[in-house]
Amino acid sequence: MYIVKYTASKLRSINLLTIHPSQNVNIIVGNNNAGKTSLIEGIYYCSTQKSFKPVLADTLIQNNENTLKLLLNVSKSNENIKIYAEKNLNAPNIVKINDKRVSTKILMLSLPCTALSFGSENIINQPSDQRRSFLDWGTFHVEPTHLINYKNYVKTLKQRNSVLKKGADQNLDYWSELVANHGMLVHESRLNYFNALKKQFSSYIDKLSEYDSSVYSDIKNTEIDYKQGWDINQSLKMSIDQSLSKDLALKYTSKGPHRADIMLTIKSLELKNISSMSTQIIISLLLVLSQAEVFHVKHGFKPIILIDDLFFGIDDKNLRLVINLLVGSKAQCFITAPDLYKEKIKSLGRAAAEVKMYEFVDGELRED
Repeated sequence: MYIVKYTASKLRSINLLTIHPSQNVNIIVGNNNAGKTSLIEGIYYCSTQKSFKPVLADTLIQNNENTLKLLLNVSKSNENIKIYAEKNLNAPNIVKINDKRVSTKILMLSLPCTALSFGSENIINQPSDQRRSFLDWGTFHVEPTHLINYKNYVKTLKQRNSVLKKGADQNLDYWSELVANHGMLVHESRLNYFNALKKQFSSYIDKLSEYDSSVYSDIKNTEIDYKQGWDINQSLKMSIDQSLSKDLALKYTSKGPHRADIMLTIKSLELKNISSMSTQIIISLLLVLSQAEVFHVKHGFKPIILIDDLFFGIDDKNLRLVINLLVGSKAQCFITAPDLYKEKIKSLGRAAAEVKMYEFVDGELRED
């Protein structure tokens, strides 16, 4: 799957643009606030009706304008899809696929996009809820019923926490039972997905030398594991029951899938505590590419990969590895970067030969 044509109108600082991106790697460079992040936020909005950054979708609309319009022409398994999205401040929003209005769930399934925003943060050093969201995105696209199970779990968890806050045991057994039942459905689908993800991640680690013969040892020695959120030697129901006194004191449920996490270690030491920023970014990228491979096994095509400021903290040695990994993924990628990386990437020669580069100059996006 890949975007053939992308048109945006009134997207923040972008008045109007149309591009025909590469089917593989597209890198957008430019000064700060030139429109790089906005460009890929627009693509993400066409998948989810929101930004991948913690901002309201209304902020995507250009100042002093009321309407943002986006149009994507997508090729997906030999099928041509037209996705139109219109974000309005004073009227209902519109989203259509092939001129037919659709729900956000259908939109997500029709244009699966995985997005990461780097800068000073990445999958490794972000809070655990970001890694759970990463897991849930992948799980949903492999097993769509996961979304329903997850919503049921969150709903019953809130009800149990409400009872705990009141300090009473009225209906507590009832809600504990439901939390355990829905929680196990969430856990089982997550675990199945994680096992597939770990297999692909290990495969990437094993063949890193094919992308760069001098990969740092800490990257090659990184391992990932799944932390389920309660004692692995107990059932979820038993763990919840045994934590009752603690939960009443805390006034919330302390055990369950809402405490799950992906653990990344090097020789049993947490990666975030001992690794460089460059290593953390490489591992984050490998997780995203592994997610794309799991998705491909299920669907026969890969999701669109959007990464904001990927090269932050990457040293020159690892820059070549990043480019080789992106090109080798065969997924359509949109990457933003400061303009100083333009010449650095060009200097990589053969490694960057399949990269299509765009640059924002004086408010206009130009293909380099």
